[in-house]
Amino acid sequence: MIFQLEIITLLVAKYIFFFPVAFIISIFIISWDPRSQLVRLRFRLYLISAFNSNLFIFIPLGTSFLGNIWMYIIIYVLIAAIVSFVVKLITYKIVGIEKFGQIKTLERSKNLLEVKNLKVHYPLVGGILKRKIGAVKAVDGVSFDVEFGETLGLVGESGCGKTTIAKAILGLLEKTEGEIIFQEKVIPRKFSPYLRQKIQMIFQDPDASLNPRKKVVDIIADPLKNLLGITNEIEIRKRVLELLDQVSLKREHLDRYPHEFSGGQKQRIVIARALACNPGLIILDEPTSALDVSVQAQILNLLKDLQIEYGYGFLFITHNLAVVSHVADRVAVMYLGKFVEVGSKNQIFSNPTHPYTKALLASRSTIDPYNQEIKFVIKGEVPSPIAPPPGCTYNPRCVSEFRTKDCELNLPHKIKIDEGHFIWCNNPPTSK
Repeated sequence: MIFQLEIITLLVAKYIFFFPVAFIISIFIISWDPRSQLVRLRFRLYLISAFNSNLFIFIPLGTSFLGNIWMYIIIYVLIAAIVSFVVKLITYKIVGIEKFGQIKTLERSKNLLEVKNLKVHYPLVGGILKRKIGAVKAVDGVSFDVEFGETLGLVGESGCGKTTIAKAILGLLEKTEGEIIFQEKVIPRKFSPYLRQKIQMIFQDPDASLNPRKKVVDIIADPLKNLLGITNEIEIRKRVLELLDQVSLKREHLDRYPHEFSGGQKQRIVIARALACNPGLIILDEPTSALDVSVQAQILNLLKDLQIEYGYGFLFITHNLAVVSHVADRVAVMYLGKFVEVGSKNQIFSNPTHPYTKALLASRSTIDPYNQEIKFVIKGEVPSPIAPPPGCTYNPRCVSEFRTKDCELNLPHKIKIDEGHFIWCNNPPTSK
């Protein structure tokens, strides 16, 4: 009877003390591999590893265990590590994780991305109790969609909320209201590995986007390892070299650091990294701002060729209207957190209807050695998003002959100009 109680006590002690240790070791061993995030239900792997580790450990009866407890702990840690490693290898072999590394053309559907009534407000607090006294309405109720193989150009003055929309789609900012739907599924607050693979962003400043302590091959290899599960070093270098070739960089650039490149070359590295994991939607925030004119054309043509081949959808944010006219299929004009006009490229550039759109197009600089005078400048400053003017937010700067008192009192409403061409205005000017 005493012998049985001693066995039961040792078994209970074994699982009370050693099981948590094995569980922690399994978390460390399995999660250390970046491919682990591609495996669902990792918690079950931790439990299986910890349970199997306890089956292989033998605890002797009597005082010999207490006298050599540190030796048994070391042996147990080694057994737990070996079992966890074996379980990990078997799991990856069964799952066939390398298949995630295959580049595939996206399956086409009606909408790649759909944004409904998106609002992003930053609360303002004040007073001793730090109560909310207002909000900065960075984005205030915008809706749009991006189809497979389509480029939507998002234009507007600095501070109108273009980059805020991009960050809200990526989950970098918490939205106040609205829905963001990717491939007919609502994007959750926490991005899954699949979404992080399929939605990529090219930021405006390449210096802030690149790790100065890593070589180019490691920078571009990060998404290949973490999102596609590729671990073969030869395969990684081969894939990175192909990506560098696509953005007009050479083999000798593989093992250089970011500070050894020019601004344009850094931006091309960022583009190569975004393309590495075969995304579905690419958000481009001024991707050609750091490039010279000849390289701009090369990169834009590259993006269009990749879009035709793989069906990428682009949300293209820029101030350069010439770039928009070259790459965009549709254009959304934004002012102070809201859209003022949306339409196809031809509709916006050939038949601008909203006064703000007309003002933007009239403000474009032209290459004319005989007439360098700036013909049009939008007067006034962009109002504060904390306290926007009543009615139409553009009315203090509007010089349209159709401007009336209604513009100062009533919110603009959506008006259909043509098929797929809409403006938000109270008294729309006549189109051409």
